[in-house]
Amino acid sequence: MSTRCPRGHTSETPDYCSVCGAAVVFTPPVVETRVARCPNCGSPPGSGTACVQCGYVLSAPVAEAPWVEQNWETVVRPDREYYEMLEPDGMEFPEETYSRRFALIGDFVSIGRRSKTQGIQPEIDLSGSLEDTGVSHRHAVLMRQPEGSWALVDQDSTNGTYLNADQEPVAPNHPIPLSDGDQIHLGAWTTLTVERVDPAQMPQADVDSRPSKDTRNLARGRRRMEVDLLGPLRLRVSGEDVPIGAAKERAVLALLALRVGTPVSALDLEWALWGEEVPKTASVALRGYVHDLRQLLPDDTIETTTPLGYRLTANKDWIDVVRFERKCGRGRALLASGHPGAAVAELTRALDLWRGEPLLDLANGPTGATEVVRLNERKADAEEDLFEGRLRLGDHQTLTADLWPAVEAEPLRQRRWAQLMLALYRSARKVDALRVFQRLRNELGEGYGLEPSAELVALEHGIVMDRSDLLWMPPMDAAS
Repeated sequence: MSTRCPRGHTSETPDYCSVCGAAVVFTPPVVETRVARCPNCGSPPGSGTACVQCGYVLSAPVAEAPWVEQNWETVVRPDREYYEMLEPDGMEFPEETYSRRFALIGDFVSIGRRSKTQGIQPEIDLSGSLEDTGVSHRHAVLMRQPEGSWALVDQDSTNGTYLNADQEPVAPNHPIPLSDGDQIHLGAWTTLTVERVDPAQMPQADVDSRPSKDTRNLARGRRRMEVDLLGPLRLRVSGEDVPIGAAKERAVLALLALRVGTPVSALDLEWALWGEEVPKTASVALRGYVHDLRQLLPDDTIETTTPLGYRLTANKDWIDVVRFERKCGRGRALLASGHPGAAVAELTRALDLWRGEPLLDLANGPTGATEVVRLNERKADAEEDLFEGRLRLGDHQTLTADLWPAVEAEPLRQRRWAQLMLALYRSARKVDALRVFQRLRNELGEGYGLEPSAELVALEHGIVMDRSDLLWMPPMDAAS
């Protein structure tokens, strides 16, 4: 059966053109699917694009987050010792008391009292038979952190929120990291104890009825082969490092890995290896490099697509560049769908794949030089997406230390200058934020004859005017 390639040739092979070697991509018809349960809280998702119970965006990609096996809960109880310490006027401690346990699921868990008129329905609802009227309707939020723990954010509540034995309330709209056993005091008598639960001690439940988490584990099989290009080329076969002595052999493997699953013509390989100075013996040498690589790789890993080309048939997940770009895309999608904690985890994993300068064995050739520029651009984008995620998590104070070297390394990338200005402003360093803008304006004007972007000018004006929307707030509030 013949197929037609993207260039119009009639091909006798279904996956690549037997005439020109171009990949023939089959696009299956899109079948609309509907999830039976929210992947975040296990509730029926309703008819919208977001879960009606937890607000999880149903189209958000799954993140391979590092906190897969972490399970956290909070125990809520009336606390007489806290009540007697406060001695609140006109409020009696309840006669009958009991404790309630809430599993911490998703990216954000709100604390407060429900209000039908205001449309408020917190996950940890402190109304009902043990209603503590000292608790604000929107009192506080628990935010999952990238490493899997949680942080407390007081939402500028009326009576404040206290942590452990502190005599002063926590600062509003500022994330406070929590540890196992921390106690959160709010209202007239309410105490929440945050606990990390051993999965082995959790009660067993039917798989279909147990709520799942956005941190569910994705089993990854052992890779038969790995080719790492984000640094000095590294080949592993069955978990063992395999050295490749010849530089040209490393370059051939690098280019085949970059285009894994796609035929690469001999002309493209020769151009990548020698540029315009292709020797007369190039075709013989190339066949020799491929022959030697085949001795090192699993059987049938490099196939001859036509008499003039080769293809690496490895699983794409075996190439670190592919994994890096997939994680970058997933992290950006998570950020756009309102899941900064999972986005930060995914982007951190993506950037951790880098071990140094990429494609060292191809960098001097024309093909490699282009790929190096593209990969470095992709890395810079991922760094800025990571900074954005950390800003949304309220990590502005520690982020400034990472943003300074970032703007020094890439002074023409104005997005990171804006992130630095915003981090400084949110850290109560308004003057420093304005100095950063002035420094950027001077460097752009004197060095390149350019002006800051319209977005940066608007940000500088907003900082001067102390615009309230520039202040940090929990992501779930920002979305609303």
